[in-house]
Amino acid sequence: MCPWCERGAASALLAVIRTTIDVSAAARPRGAAHGVRHNLLVPIQRWRCPVALQVKAVVLVAAWVAVAGVFFPLWFGVPVMVVLGAWGLGLAVRSGEVVVDPDAGVLVFRIGPLARRVRLADVTAVQADGAKVSIARSGGGEISVYAWRKSRLDQWLRIPVVGGDVAHAISRAAAAAQAERAQPAEGSVRAGLGSRQPLAAILLGLTGVLAVAAAFLVRIGWPSPVMTALGAVLALGLGLFGLFYVLFALWLLLSGRAARRG
Repeated sequence: MCPWCERGAASALLAVIRTTIDVSAAARPRGAAHGVRHNLLVPIQRWRCPVALQVKAVVLVAAWVAVAGVFFPLWFGVPVMVVLGAWGLGLAVRSGEVVVDPDAGVLVFRIGPLARRVRLADVTAVQADGAKVSIARSGGGEISVYAWRKSRLDQWLRIPVVGGDVAHAISRAAAAAQAERAQPAEGSVRAGLGSRQPLAAILLGLTGVLAVAAAFLVRIGWPSPVMTALGAVLALGLGLFGLFYVLFALWLLLSGRAARRG
């Protein structure tokens, strides 16, 4: 075969291959491409607690462990020290974080070993005031978190403020979740949230009662007037703290009962 014929045959073969590739690309389903693009638009967003704030929390817990060992009797102080030590260890091992997961439809708040999950479809309003983010839910109640600066000490430690970013991400994810939520699922979700609120109020009231009881167990009689003054201040603070928690728990229970009746 002559060289010109070979070149013509090769050109024809390349044209056939190009046509086959174009046809297969046109016949490829577009749903997969849309699915990949959708996953890129709604990634999991995560804000972790800064290391400086985590160290600050552990130091404060260690200080409270020392206070419990000094001002409480052994039969009460040792259990308190164990609980506070376990809490401080949890804060050291697992940092706090805020997670927005649009695919699962869940908003997660984590503080050490504890985690609070909220359905994005139940979020009705989000407000950011500096580092404070307030979230209202359809089942009642409000959740407030700080991301992350809260005091002047945090400002001195240069803790960042990401409350605005967190609020915007929650608001967008909640709007998308509410648009996709089916009507039959609303009743079951709200019933679950309503059943959790009395339990949280009861736990809050028990914490207040424990704080009031601890106020009566604080050792006040010391040879040193400084230690006596510190003991009195500690007892007064625990009493006021516990009383506030008990009253707040009662208010939550009464308001929730009135809302259910209404």
